[in-house]
Amino acid sequence: MTAVVFDCETQDKICNMPGVDREDQVRALEVSCLSYAVLRSDEVLASPERAAAEAERAEVFTLWRDEDEDDEGPFEPMLKAFDAAEVIGSFNGLGFDHLLLWKYYRGNKQRYQGHQVKAHDMFARLRDATTFWYKLDDLLKTNGVPTKTANGLLAIQWWEEGERELLQEYCEADVRCLAKLLAQPRLALPRTRFVVENYTFGLASAIAAARESRRIGDELAVTNDE
Repeated sequence: MTAVVFDCETQDKICNMPGVDREDQVRALEVSCLSYAVLRSDEVLASPERAAAEAERAEVFTLWRDEDEDDEGPFEPMLKAFDAAEVIGSFNGLGFDHLLLWKYYRGNKQRYQGHQVKAHDMFARLRDATTFWYKLDDLLKTNGVPTKTANGLLAIQWWEEGERELLQEYCEADVRCLAKLLAQPRLALPRTRFVVENYTFGLASAIAAARESRRIGDELAVTNDE
């Protein structure tokens, strides 16, 4: 079984898009490229050391909006990885990346919602627990994980200039850094001495919770059938 960690880059800024609110504007954006890593769930659950090793060695894939070899949609390989995943990890995915991807589901609302309910959004989890909006780069620095290699505005510029190698390197580095952060047993929060445990933010706890939820659901289904 697997968990997926992903990140999207866009061709423009949110403020340049039409819409009555931010959600409309995000949905109007086009993806330039996205990257995703597929991690083995059992390795993430085994121990903090094995989780860290899995985050380090997991293969990262990159897809481009204007490359669609089989006409299923440019991001179908990642959506199929989402189908198979127990958990889908992101940083502000529910507030940005998942919204951004809706148009690429070709109207399949059931599939889209099925992926959303698997979402483990580290940004949202920390925001809801602390009321603070932490930046990924600050969390990486505080916890000794290599930081982001650029930023979203530079990624937009690279797309415009055709610098695909730089854009791919940046997007893949973001995914790798996020996976390493999600694999940690606990997390130090920036500008404070407070430390949160894995159940607040981490991938292992999210996978364990998903499995327990399925187990309970299966038991209830059997009971109801009886």
